[in-house]
Amino acid sequence: MKRSTSMDDDSILPTSIHSSSNLLTRTTIREANNHLQMLYTHNQELKQIVNEQKIIIEQKDFEYNKLLKSNKSIERHCQQLQALLDDRTRRLYVYERKEVLFRETFKLKPAMELLLDILNTYEKVDNTSLSIPVNTKPLQFVQASEKKNNNDDNVTCQINAV
Repeated sequence: MKRSTSMDDDSILPTSIHSSSNLLTRTTIREANNHLQMLYTHNQELKQIVNEQKIIIEQKDFEYNKLLKSNKSIERHCQQLQALLDDRTRRLYVYERKEVLFRETFKLKPAMELLLDILNTYEKVDNTSLSIPVNTKPLQFVQASEKKNNNDDNVTCQINAV
């Protein structure tokens, strides 16, 4: 800020301060103005830097929030996958137990087939050796009476053919 005056530098100051050390000269004012201009320019540069950094921070905040949402979404997905894995692990354990039972049963298959063959053979022999007609009605359980029969070794149940 320059002031243009048509007066001498000496006329600016009061007459009582006309000592040589206290005089403001044009050079001093010019230097002060230059210094103020440099301060103003530096201040503007700092404001510009602050604004740029503010924009950068806002962009980074936006990116951070976006990544945070993405991270939460991924965490939910991981929890769902973990639940699915736990379910599949439980099912696998059940299948493994069933597989053990199946293998044990499969090992017994020849013995069961042999037993069935033997039972079928005895049944055929029994059916051919009997000349009495067999009642094919199923047996039925009948409750025993209050009396105990000594011949049945204290058995209280009787099975009667119906």
